[in-house]
Amino acid sequence: MSAIRPGPLRTWRSRFRNASPETKIMNRRRRFFVAALSVALASAAWNQTSRGGYFDRPQDTPAASIEFFDVLEMPARIDSPAWEANAGGINLICAIANRQPEELLGMRLVLMIFDENGRYRGRINWTERAPLAGYSIEKTTLHPPGLHLRGSHDRFVLGVDEVIGRETIWRASGIEKALRAFARGQHDVIPEVRTISNKFDSRPNQLPVIPLRQEH
Repeated sequence: MSAIRPGPLRTWRSRFRNASPETKIMNRRRRFFVAALSVALASAAWNQTSRGGYFDRPQDTPAASIEFFDVLEMPARIDSPAWEANAGGINLICAIANRQPEELLGMRLVLMIFDENGRYRGRINWTERAPLAGYSIEKTTLHPPGLHLRGSHDRFVLGVDEVIGRETIWRASGIEKALRAFARGQHDVIPEVRTISNKFDSRPNQLPVIPLRQEH
């Protein structure tokens, strides 16, 4: 995967050595908004270039529609998902944006299938390894297992069930219920996002202290 990363960020420094706590808070807020704006601009540029370049669909690529259900409290967002048919099956090409400063390691996805009348037909759950630095966006390929498109009128709704970060795990409780409601045109059903500490992949905060032997 090749990365599309925002350019270097410009930070503001106080002109006074002894800045007040209010000034320091304002500076931190400014840096946060600049980083978030950089990710948004990179995502917008990706959407513009993807239509004319990377996402030019060959004639044998399925035309069934797919939508991404975005939960704003989840750190990962998927942009411009599109089908890609090959000898090994059907994949999804897209861009994944990280809206958090924390490094992401992977995610668990759910793809729900509905017919043209909005009736539920099935779902696919799977996990993708997707390393992503903080405040960055990358193009990638997703691999939903056992995917078969029955017709061009099928509707697919993609959602993120869980995101695994270096220090944190985000879980969207009730994501499948929200996807079903979204397919029926109800956009007010929002999953509850819960976070827990990642005790398996987090880096130690500090190296262990090794006592020195003193010679008398």
